[in-house]
Amino acid sequence: MPAGRLPGLQTSPQAPCTPEEIIVPSLENVEWLPPIADRTRNSELEHYAKREIGSTPQYTAFLAECPWIMHADLEFDIGGSHIVDLQDLIYLIVSRDNSCRFCHGAAHLFMRIAGMPEAQIDQLEEDVETARIEPRIGRAMDFVRKISRSNPPPTRDDHVALRDVGFDEAAIRELALFTGVVIFHNRFGTLLALPPEAAERVNRSRFERLLHIPLRLLYRNTLARLRVTPKDVDQSLPLKDGPFGFLTSALSELPHNRVLRKILDEAWASPNLPARTKALIFAVIARGLGADSCEREARNLLAAEDPAFSEGVVDELIANLASPLLSGEEASILPYVRETIRYRPGVVQRRGQALRDSLSNAAFLETVGTAALANMVCRIALAIEPR
Repeated sequence: MPAGRLPGLQTSPQAPCTPEEIIVPSLENVEWLPPIADRTRNSELEHYAKREIGSTPQYTAFLAECPWIMHADLEFDIGGSHIVDLQDLIYLIVSRDNSCRFCHGAAHLFMRIAGMPEAQIDQLEEDVETARIEPRIGRAMDFVRKISRSNPPPTRDDHVALRDVGFDEAAIRELALFTGVVIFHNRFGTLLALPPEAAERVNRSRFERLLHIPLRLLYRNTLARLRVTPKDVDQSLPLKDGPFGFLTSALSELPHNRVLRKILDEAWASPNLPARTKALIFAVIARGLGADSCEREARNLLAAEDPAFSEGVVDELIANLASPLLSGEEASILPYVRETIRYRPGVVQRRGQALRDSLSNAAFLETVGTAALANMVCRIALAIEPR
């Protein structure tokens, strides 16, 4: 294994890329607006973060009025048992795929803290783009990028290709789940325009040697905290109950499926948006991605909240993003969340600024969090139920 490489990230023994072959541009050139949400204090949330990871991330203040997003951010980071060697690379590649400067900068930083020089990280990204990487990792990266893009989503042939290089069904589902986690992080990081500059500055710094030892110790400490079964998640949570129980039940063999169950329940119980608005957000995103099982679930949840949303009414609403039954907030929210399926960061952030002007800060945060969660859930469902 080359010096500094993380386990499982060996490239194939081909000639290195020539300058003309380099196709991985810097994300620092991606348009990125100032943060959109308000900064507020939530001492309980700050204490929670310190308890979970030993420190309070700077962006905690942007999430203070919608705590479940922060809970998801930290608890979804718990590593899996089947693909631990691939998680850093998945986070890096999917964050680049989604042009998320916030997450991509953080991925670079933590890989450097783990001991990989910046030049090797850049080369690794190029190796993935040019298929100069060992078959097992290459097939996995093809799969996770298909999940991320979902245009089209993974197929049965993609599952066969993964099994051919040693992935069993549990590992394939964990690839899907962890990719969904990264998609969630990318979505809320980008939609809120969380500031990426701190990680990007350290990644460019000539003084990394001064930080190397203490940061590496912090990295190990953080991983030791995160990559274990979560003690705060009730392992008796019924997987089939609650919104999108069909999905959490399908992931039942994974060690951290109850984290997803817990976050879905927290999101649905949060008071910042009505439950029917959340069901509408999921329905619109599910339709946009072609996630039929998720759209059916969202329709059922919507009908349970308000029987006026019949099949025909919902068909017309999803097609036109308009209905006399919508509240003023919902009429503003639905066109925005459809744009979160695929986007350019600067464009969707400007749309978010406009929406933020018409909503409370708490309602805007919950809109972003729910859209991020819907993009995650729908893409996971498409990946584990291939056509």
